[in-house]
Amino acid sequence: MKKKTSEECDRWIEQGVREKDPERKMHYFDLALQLNPNNPGALNNKGMLLHRKGKFHEAIECYDKILNQYNMSGSVPALYNKSLALKELGRNEAALNFMNKALKQQPDNDKIKGHIEKLTLDMEEKGGTRATAFIPTKKLAVNQTYTQWEPPAVSTLLAQAMNCSKGDIKYHKGCGEDLIKEKIIQDNLNLKVYACKSCKFQKNGICHHTDTKAMKVSQSAICRNFKHRNKKL
Repeated sequence: MKKKTSEECDRWIEQGVREKDPERKMHYFDLALQLNPNNPGALNNKGMLLHRKGKFHEAIECYDKILNQYNMSGSVPALYNKSLALKELGRNEAALNFMNKALKQQPDNDKIKGHIEKLTLDMEEKGGTRATAFIPTKKLAVNQTYTQWEPPAVSTLLAQAMNCSKGDIKYHKGCGEDLIKEKIIQDNLNLKVYACKSCKFQKNGICHHTDTKAMKVSQSAICRNFKHRNKKL
């Protein structure tokens, strides 16, 4: 983006932040997004406004546009705000997942920890599956088992299946075949066919990836290091 356009975009965002009237705030953020549809600041602020209006699905769409730019992990505000929107929709398990991702980026953030604790208690009170908060690997006890569900992005798994880099996927795609592959991958994740039990780094309930240092793992868990034993779908 040209410097002049970028500066103008930033001015609209600043104006929107200062503005008190919700409709005018939205107007300024939309002006910024007309200049740069992927601007994280404008998307995040627009998402929060939509959240306040009760338009949680539309808010999540804004956060997803940010997360897609950061491979679903690098933007703490978007992860945090998406979690809050998911909670409003009653999707506590998904909300906890995204709040855990935010904590992984900022392990010492007490505000995030507080929300994780509330989500965990809510799920337990409603009789759901006991949730596990994210704990940085280096702080895991030797006898503690990894039980989290933090799969790689579907695009990452697709690149593995196609034996190419994520950046090269667009050059390998053809005739809708890869849309089918993406659907197969997503189905395998939903059914937990893709999990530690089928990861090439797992053997006899122990992970042998260099990041985990022989950690015990649940067969139904998954982490971002997952690689299927058989690359073919």
